[in-house]
Amino acid sequence: MEDKVMKRCGFVIRVSTDKQARNPEGSLTNQLQRLQAHIEYKKTACGEPWIEAGRYILKGISGKDSFRSIEFTQLLEDIKSGKVNTVICTALDRISRSVRDFLNFFEILNKYDVEFVCLKQNYDTTSSQGKLFITIMMALAEFERTQTSERNKEATLARAERGLWNGGHLLGFDLDPNRKGYPVVNEKEKALVQFAFKKYLECGSLMKTARAINDNGYRTKGYTSRRGKFRTPEKFGRSSIKQLLVNCAYIGLKEINKKKKLQDQAKLQEKERYRTVKAVWELLIDEETFYNVQKLIKQNTKTKHNGTKIIKHTYILNGGLLWCGKCNSQMEGTCGTGKRGNKYFYYLCKNKDCRFKLPAEEIERVIIERIKYLSSDSALMEKLIAHTNDKLMKELPQLKHRKTHLQKELAEVKAFADGIMNKWTAMATDESSIFLNEKLNELGQRRKEIETGIASLETMIKEIERESISKELVMLALNRFTDLFDKIKPYRQKDMMRLVLQKATLSPTKIQIALYGRQPDTGLLELCKTDSEELRCQTSNWLPREDSNLGHGGYT
Repeated sequence: MEDKVMKRCGFVIRVSTDKQARNPEGSLTNQLQRLQAHIEYKKTACGEPWIEAGRYILKGISGKDSFRSIEFTQLLEDIKSGKVNTVICTALDRISRSVRDFLNFFEILNKYDVEFVCLKQNYDTTSSQGKLFITIMMALAEFERTQTSERNKEATLARAERGLWNGGHLLGFDLDPNRKGYPVVNEKEKALVQFAFKKYLECGSLMKTARAINDNGYRTKGYTSRRGKFRTPEKFGRSSIKQLLVNCAYIGLKEINKKKKLQDQAKLQEKERYRTVKAVWELLIDEETFYNVQKLIKQNTKTKHNGTKIIKHTYILNGGLLWCGKCNSQMEGTCGTGKRGNKYFYYLCKNKDCRFKLPAEEIERVIIERIKYLSSDSALMEKLIAHTNDKLMKELPQLKHRKTHLQKELAEVKAFADGIMNKWTAMATDESSIFLNEKLNELGQRRKEIETGIASLETMIKEIERESISKELVMLALNRFTDLFDKIKPYRQKDMMRLVLQKATLSPTKIQIALYGRQPDTGLLELCKTDSEELRCQTSNWLPREDSNLGHGGYT
């Protein structure tokens, strides 16, 4: 008589909510008892060798996410190792509510010859009719989940429209267990929130505000989540303090569709658009204070300067515009105090072995004046433009050669990727598919880089071929700089300088500056010391390039 195969059963048990999981006599216990009773019946009444090989209990996990849980990962490992050869559950929706996920799981069961037993829906896993039946049942389960999700979203939106709180923990408030959606003020945290707004208006710095709050013993909100996990209060940092300061809940407003705040509202359906409504909870901050803080945050972000401090000097050449001609390192603006207490501003080489420096105001003045001078010298500009165009035309063959090389490499990348795709079915296994995917991702990234390079070269070639550097456009760009520079605020001057100046190289005897264009043989101006130690200027062939704000000139 042939021996019967031992059924090593893996129990899959799932509930969707934490509340169900915490109930000791709830669904989890009921599912376990039914599965145990079934294998006991198989052993005693049918004489079949069924045993329990493992329990895979999913607590508070939605049916759409079950296959991405730790428990299901362990089940798959046990299936592959042979520990489990029969998966058993009480109903199909305990496994998943996603048709695609379940059918993928079903393929794995077939691959490892694992039987599937469902107590509520009985079917033959080896027949086409059985596969059809299970597909229909899973589609119904997925439809039910989708319907439930839509109803929950509609209910949540309706509560938000009435100004109710829809869950989550908010610093300054506690959740009222008796009135859901009506947070009550936490007096200790209220003092923290008010202190944060006051401190930021005083110092204008997120980090200084965070440090002041931490030094006073305040911490972020600690609470126990629905899953029973306690979140430990932590010190405030830049992001957490900013999140506090921009939260309009503190002035009694409820945000709706907050995640879509930065999207184009005109392209969204009305119910998906971001908006605020009057909330049901108490205000912690007066509106004047709140909007003053928002204004200061916006201003500091825009100007990259603390609006509560007086600007002593704006280093308009910072950020990679000024370089040391002695060691070819970047220079940056800094300041120092003399013996008499006077403040001095200068640019200093960042190379510790060099430390070359010169006064900031003098260097900035010379560069600005020279850029302005170019706008008034039409004859000089004609000479510079003609010289630059001649240089660009000489470089045209090299650009075309680079384009041809990239096009050839692109064709090779596409051919390699197509070869992988054509042989995917024969090559792909559970182990190899990971490496195939990685290789295709690498090829896709390389293809994107090559196509970007080709597009850039094509633009450069077209502009050179049509001699796009014109005197009129270059003069227009420089004239705009001349007209506007002295009339705008210092931080705007810094931004405008970056639109015109590509690089300035500073040495003890000269300055070479370059407006946006190709690297020149000589600088746009050279400052050479004379016998009387005065500075004189020497022009060169350096021109602007195309820019959306300044017009079109030469290019890099």
